Amino acid sequence: MNEYLKDTEDFFDKMASIWDETFAGNFLSLKAVMALSGLRENDKVIDIACGTGVIFDDILALNPSCLWGIDLSDSMLKKASEKYSDRRINLWKGNFYDFPEKDFDIAFIYKAYPHFPDKKAFAKKLYSVLKPNGRFILAHSEGRDKINHRHSQGAAEISDILLPAKTESGNFKDLFSIDIVADTDYVYIISGTRK
Repeated sequence: MNEYLKDTEDFFDKMASIWDETFAGNFLSLKAVMALSGLRENDKVIDIACGTGVIFDDILALNPSCLWGIDLSDSMLKKASEKYSDRRINLWKGNFYDFPEKDFDIAFIYKAYPHFPDKKAFAKKLYSVLKPNGRFILAHSEGRDKINHRHSQGAAEISDILLPAKTESGNFKDLFSIDIVADTDYVYIISGTRK
């Protein structure tokens, strides 16, 4: 494992015990993210860098056929497994780039995108796990300035500065049809469907 991945894993292992109380996100913004995702019953869903499963309840309420939660952190996944015993959930520990499953209808990247330093490689891997016309929704339930400030205070070594959503969406345009770009004080979203 390279040093960046190890540092990221260690950071989130340390944060797991306080994650839900401290960083879960804004309830109303999260509901908006779910509505915008277009998630339908029986969809195959992946939550990339799922942490403790902060968005699992909202996903499961829409009755997917399965939900894969993947993360680098053992401690985050342990918390998720303690919170959820739903048979539709599959937890996988490892680097997203090594994840073998494919043909997902929807991929969520909730509050995790700044921790993927090679944005073009991320877009390519995302493309490979989705079905044709599958949707990704990259979202934060707070504004870019707040996210960047927090990361600069304690996670700068494992986080990139989040650029304006319109700029970041350029990393996906060759492989995806981008149809949602929001960058406000309360929410940050980029979403599109696989070409």
